[in-house]
Amino acid sequence: MNIEINILLVDDVEHTRELLRSILLSCINDQKININANFFHSKTGLNIPQRITDDKINLVYLDIELPTTTGLTILKDVRQSHPDLMVVMVSGESSTENVTNSIKMGANGFIVKPFNSDRVIDSLKNYIKKVYKI
Repeated sequence: MNIEINILLVDDVEHTRELLRSILLSCINDQKININANFFHSKTGLNIPQRITDDKINLVYLDIELPTTTGLTILKDVRQSHPDLMVVMVSGESSTENVTNSIKMGANGFIVKPFNSDRVIDSLKNYIKKVYKI
């Protein structure tokens, strides 16, 4: 089976996006199935629902703290336009309020910075299980 995944990384810090991308690529390379991942980046969070449509995004990693808006606001917009899309929230602030609000608003997971590779890998595996039933 050949799986094509378009992944959008939304974070205002380039290093964070690259670290997340690196962890995901490492996980993809370790899989026993053929996964081709295309990565898309946003540092502002602007027009994310439109980017999801335009770039045919399958999976989003979304930071809560962004310079122009919040990840929770974006999550709300994404849920209205793409209710079944898998969105994993990412934040350096793992307060109970952030985690609870993210899940209540429809996030499929929450990963705390600095990244725990296992959590990132689990989120990708959850996406594969959900979509491809593998």
